[in-house]
Amino acid sequence: VDRQFWQPAGRSALTVNAPAASAAENPGGPDERRSASSRAAREGDVGALRPTSVRARLQSVLSLQASALLRGDEPGFLAPADPGNAALMGDLRRRFGVLRALAVTGWSETLDGDPTPVDGGWQASVHIGYCFVVADCHPVPVEVDTRWLDGGESPIMVEFGSSGAAGLGPRPWEVSELTVAVGPRTIVAAPPGYADRVPDLLRAAENAAAVDDRYARWAPPPGRYVVYLAGPDEWGHWYGVHQAEWVAGFAMPITDQDTEIVLNGQRLVGSQVEDTLRHEFAHVVTLAGVHRDYTHQWWFVEGIAEYVRMAGRPLRDYELLATARRYVRAGHDTELSGLAEPPAAISTEDASGRYGVAFLTVRRLAERYGEDRMLRFFDEVVRRGVPPDQASTSDFGADWGEVARDCARYARRNLS
Repeated sequence: VDRQFWQPAGRSALTVNAPAASAAENPGGPDERRSASSRAAREGDVGALRPTSVRARLQSVLSLQASALLRGDEPGFLAPADPGNAALMGDLRRRFGVLRALAVTGWSETLDGDPTPVDGGWQASVHIGYCFVVADCHPVPVEVDTRWLDGGESPIMVEFGSSGAAGLGPRPWEVSELTVAVGPRTIVAAPPGYADRVPDLLRAAENAAAVDDRYARWAPPPGRYVVYLAGPDEWGHWYGVHQAEWVAGFAMPITDQDTEIVLNGQRLVGSQVEDTLRHEFAHVVTLAGVHRDYTHQWWFVEGIAEYVRMAGRPLRDYELLATARRYVRAGHDTELSGLAEPPAAISTEDASGRYGVAFLTVRRLAERYGEDRMLRFFDEVVRRGVPPDQASTSDFGADWGEVARDCARYARRNLS
């Protein structure tokens, strides 16, 4: 069966209107105070407040909300929101449940500058930093927009947004109900339609992590690999990424240190899940901390991920051999000079062929020079940007042109 494909990836916002509870509905209670404050806000009273003063009040509320999440206090997490805003309250309850299921261990909410007066209230950008499972991780950042009305003693939240395109959003936990499982090395999550697949997904992820951890040569492996299984409504929406038809999974770098994995649940079944995770986790560990553009070394980035996927397995077990053979027999060369990233409109067959040739190229380097020297060559060429001609001389003691031609011959031999 021809495999669908994987690749590393190089965003919408929740908007909630804010109906205020009326005084008649809540006479004399706290909701009456909020409603009166909302009316005052619409009438312009907050316009006289200084942004710096409002900022301090908002930050106090946000800090209390963050602390409530970390201690598992749902009422405290919901406390800033207008209780008459059913949509916002429901969304915050969902977020609280998902984040707690993801074993959130770090969570901060920090205003990014002074709030801006808008529509009788305030708009404020909030910087969130989060960690899952691992308490001492470097927080992953995400920016969201919020809106508030003046509530007298405490501001009233009427909107809590999700991250947009510039922030690689929305993140899955911002917009989706998720079933979550946490293992010793991985966290996996899926929307309700795929909830029954979560136990098998966790087993596959843990098996893949045991292989990929061995290739974390340049930095420690992540505290947990994070994996989301997307359904048809989530695929192409999470992270704002629109993938080609032939893509079955991708690795999304969200910081220099953090990469999250998304699998296309419509395309992956059975053993394909673990194989795909081996490939994607390889991107996590081999590209950790890389700041440079490695687009021109596509063959090496994908080839090494396929190499790790096939670690410990004989070449005859590589399921793309037949597809890659047809690719070569159709007249495509195995020379690296013609092995570029597949365009989005390419067929699955041709994409498979390119991945197969990239894999055989990397496998030949490891067979001829040993895995350690191949990985050192990868470090220089992909991670540090050393020209292949220079790196080949220092790592292999051979001219890169001769090495590349040998790899092309090896690929042709195995695909003829």
